[in-house]
Amino acid sequence: MNAKSWIVGLAMVAASVAAASAQTIKEQLVGTWTLVSLVEQYQDGRKETAPFGPNLKGQLMLDRSGRFSLQLIGERPKAAGNPRNPVGPAVAYFGTYSVSEGDKSLTYHVERATITAFEGTDQKATVTITGDDMSYVRAPIQSPEGTFVPTLTWKRVK
Repeated sequence: MNAKSWIVGLAMVAASVAAASAQTIKEQLVGTWTLVSLVEQYQDGRKETAPFGPNLKGQLMLDRSGRFSLQLIGERPKAAGNPRNPVGPAVAYFGTYSVSEGDKSLTYHVERATITAFEGTDQKATVTITGDDMSYVRAPIQSPEGTFVPTLTWKRVK
């Protein structure tokens, strides 16, 4: 590679990085994401790294029009029961979302959820995006085991 082509290549990489960093948070969020990890940090200092048991799977879809769908499903035994009554650890909700560029937050406006207390509420998270990796820290959630702050890490599906 000669010096001229090396400089042209370097300029192209710099332009690509500049273009990516010029995207708004909302533009960076749009797409389908798969869950990498979920950690729940309790106010008393406990940390739960497998709150849904082993082999937790999750998917998050955020579209350009501002709609979202999120599912977290833990490992469950096979069941031949009524399909209207799901079994095992599962959280799902959908609705619309908004983004605040100022504080780098994502707010879900929940229409329906497996956790009925979420319905009609706003669920806020602080977002960090680096390339195809995203993590967000949710606002505290009340539970029978105590108040906890979930941190979810996601990978963009390509």
